[in-house]
Amino acid sequence: MNEKSFVCVNCGHRVKELFKKYSNTLKTTQCDKCHQTTDKYIEFEEFIILIDALLLDSCAFRHIIYNGNFKLYWKISLVVLLLESFALCRQKHPNPPDSLHVHEKGFYTYTLQNIGDYLLMTLLLGIITATLSIDWIQKMGFRSFTLTIFKVVLISNFSKFFLLPILVWRNNTTVFGRSLHHVLVMGHHLCSLVLAYEAVGATRKRLRWWALTLVVLAFAFKESARQFVSLVFEAHIT
Repeated sequence: MNEKSFVCVNCGHRVKELFKKYSNTLKTTQCDKCHQTTDKYIEFEEFIILIDALLLDSCAFRHIIYNGNFKLYWKISLVVLLLESFALCRQKHPNPPDSLHVHEKGFYTYTLQNIGDYLLMTLLLGIITATLSIDWIQKMGFRSFTLTIFKVVLISNFSKFFLLPILVWRNNTTVFGRSLHHVLVMGHHLCSLVLAYEAVGATRKRLRWWALTLVVLAFAFKESARQFVSLVFEAHIT
């Protein structure tokens, strides 16, 4: 392998390989920059990696985006998309007059809305990165850059797993409790987005805090657009 296509999960330094193979034994390599194990997660189960990502571990973010097999996480992202759409449908229409019709129509509508939400966030992050670090995009290539940013968005949406408890126990809590739960999930989602974006090293160090501030503003803009679209969809559904 001529190109340095992997990264050290600890410092983000580019490396050529994550392990060396001796007969039937695999030995993990050490990073030339930080002198730590390049990627400890190559010996971990995917479930453990996912838990670390939900715990906002930047090392887990780097492994998933750069070093891991992302096929599994595409499938997880699809499950999260459906879960979020169903949760939003239940939140907006808990007791519709025509339950089956409204829930089915609402579910498909909110699924399309969430897909648009993912694409909008990817576009906003792409604009931020292009504005602050155009050389990073040129070095990676546009296709690889777009895929990396889209992975950041998908990983940050893993936070929506935490919507599951409120779906199960929504009848055992109050309206305030449900609203508070959604606020906490959105807070975790924002933290995950910021940390995942920082983990990929898309901006120069001197611009890092400026970039993270713009990510927060982009998230706020996206949520405002989401609320507006939700109102339009609700009027169309009802």
